[in-house]
Amino acid sequence: MKKYLGDILIEKGYISRHDLSRALTYQMHKVVGKETRKAGAAGFLLDVARTKYNNRDEFYLGKILTELKLLPETKVREALAIQAALPDEKPAARLQALNQVMRRMNSSYNLIDLLNQILVLASTLVEAEAASLIVNDHVTDNLVILMPVGQEAESVRELVIPKDKGIAGWVYRNSRSVIVNEVGKDPRFYAAIDAASGYTSRQILCVPLSVKGRKLGAIEALNKLPVPGAEGSAGFSTEDQIVLEMFAAQAGVAIESTHLTLALSRAQEDLALQRGQMGSVQRTQAAAQVADSFLGEMRRSLIPLQGYAQRMQQAAKDDRVEKYRTYLDEEMDRLITHADNVVRYLRDAFVPARRTIDLREILHELESRLWVSCRVAGIAFEAVAEGDLVVNVDPELVLTVLDNLFRNSRDAMTDGGIFSIRVARLDDRTVGLEVSDTGTGILVDPPSLIFEAFFSSGKVHAAGLGLCIARKITEVHGGTLELGQKPVGSGALFILRLPVT
Repeated sequence: MKKYLGDILIEKGYISRHDLSRALTYQMHKVVGKETRKAGAAGFLLDVARTKYNNRDEFYLGKILTELKLLPETKVREALAIQAALPDEKPAARLQALNQVMRRMNSSYNLIDLLNQILVLASTLVEAEAASLIVNDHVTDNLVILMPVGQEAESVRELVIPKDKGIAGWVYRNSRSVIVNEVGKDPRFYAAIDAASGYTSRQILCVPLSVKGRKLGAIEALNKLPVPGAEGSAGFSTEDQIVLEMFAAQAGVAIESTHLTLALSRAQEDLALQRGQMGSVQRTQAAAQVADSFLGEMRRSLIPLQGYAQRMQQAAKDDRVEKYRTYLDEEMDRLITHADNVVRYLRDAFVPARRTIDLREILHELESRLWVSCRVAGIAFEAVAEGDLVVNVDPELVLTVLDNLFRNSRDAMTDGGIFSIRVARLDDRTVGLEVSDTGTGILVDPPSLIFEAFFSSGKVHAAGLGLCIARKITEVHGGTLELGQKPVGSGALFILRLPVT
């Protein structure tokens, strides 16, 4: 895979990240259009894929940049020439390839090209003749073959597989991966696709494609390539299955990320149409801010995922690979929790599920969850706990408060620093937590504005809800969250007080 055009333009200083983000959003808006289905991510993906292939020349980033007058055509041609001269970045190992895909996901909204690259890499790494993305069309309730790569790819594009037929249909219905190394002997095999395309399927590796339990379809690899010098092929292995499942997980994240981009684009369009209605404008503007925050959090989430992939690259055994796959899933859970907390805040629906717990346990869990983010950002995590710290709280909600405070601190420590928490019993009824950092401090006048909803102090991709969610959760526990005093330029200090019972 070559470098993205946008990356080259930024490296050359021809365009700012802000303008590139604007162009990429506009590009996605053009790809999606106004008449896409409302059947969720799967229907959305079908529409985007079909539009992209039917009108490919209309959506190139270079054309978008010149159309928006963000860059002259001469600069675009120069960057394209640089891109063409660059060698392909061919990964040396499977986990390096996964890491390469995640880097791509962190810098592009171009869903179809990204998914195509995922399929090409996946089929190469599992040594398959061909691969394809198969998506459920909720209008017809059938599976459709999208974006095939490899041998006879064009002959199977858009062919339909009944949902109750074929190995892909079985994988979709049961949400389970399957390896079939003798398809002729498997009763699930749907021979009509081979008959229609002229291609001969001998071996199939198929894994489900989903986003947090929502079924989208499947990814299928066909015909394991033979080992040089050997007769025939040994067939797909369990290791191949693990690799393809990892790529399917990243494909699901890419689809969800672009779906959120679509939500933001539509919210911005609604805002433009409702300028004459002040109440509607305010509501739509808030929705746009929230959608943008979701997108920013999605992309930020991919940074620790890169760290996990690098760790997996060092793993020599499958049990370690499985361990870091678990970490990947936990990071996705964190993202869903963030979205859920925003919705609960807007609905004023935080209801603590209290239980008795020592705050030291919460701090230990927080450190475990933040260790990759701290490593990536160069932040040292410090925690000091003194005395009897047993409280009656909702541990997950308290973790949300501390996590939001950490993320506020991380944004203020762009060159790294120290994030510290000091916990002590204040009196018979109260425990106090002093949360501080060594960042730039609170550069807002008056400082109390930081707790106002939708106040983001100029941050990109921020809804301005993190600190007000943290305060709201604290208040529903009967506690307080306030800004403490630190010398100017020495960082920020937050004081969190929680009742013991």
